[in-house]
Amino acid sequence: MKLNVRTLLILVIGITTISVVYQTILAQLGCIGITLLLLFALHPTPQQQKRILHRLTSLGRIIFTVMVFQILFRRDGAVLWQWHSIVITDIGIQYGVASSLRFFLIILVAGMLFDIPYYRYLQAFHAWKLPNEISFLAATTIHFIPIFRGQFMQSIEALTVRGIALRELPLRKRPKVYTSLLFPVLAKAISDVKYRAMSLELRGFRLYPTRTLLHKAPLTPLDIALQIITVVTVVTILVA
Repeated sequence: MKLNVRTLLILVIGITTISVVYQTILAQLGCIGITLLLLFALHPTPQQQKRILHRLTSLGRIIFTVMVFQILFRRDGAVLWQWHSIVITDIGIQYGVASSLRFFLIILVAGMLFDIPYYRYLQAFHAWKLPNEISFLAATTIHFIPIFRGQFMQSIEALTVRGIALRELPLRKRPKVYTSLLFPVLAKAISDVKYRAMSLELRGFRLYPTRTLLHKAPLTPLDIALQIITVVTVVTILVA
């Protein structure tokens, strides 16, 4: 399924708004379910869905670990189970599960937005009549993390070619290696953004008050229907 970026952004804003306003487990599960359906609909091929399932499995382990620590360290509320210094309370379970699910939702939404090409963000912001400077800053900010991730993966691949496999290193040495990679990769990612800005200036960016795009992304009937349904649903839930 192909959706206009404006439709996808409105869906994301609606889902995250409900997740922030209603911080219950049921609300978080509902938002995650809608996001997963949308994610698989946007990636219909078996190869893409297999890659998504692999990412969800790895991410689920991390979220589960975070949830356990949040439940154990939140001790206010009625005690449900206790063994020596380990205490589990009703508020701890509610807070730990809900916050972990919301964190899981944020990562899912972010991953979905990062897969969108840079120029499609510019098309969406241009259709919303946003200034060129704001459109450029917003699109660059969203795509900074993918740029950073690409630079980081290139550095890891360079180490692998030289015979240094990070997964084979002892756990106590891995933080030092990742720290040594972090700052050069971050500096290179920032440098790439800087040179991209310089390239835009050389091409006459902000020279004229208006900008013409070569390709436009008009809304389809499905986009219009989804936008109306999303806005009406979110407003109804917030008002009710």
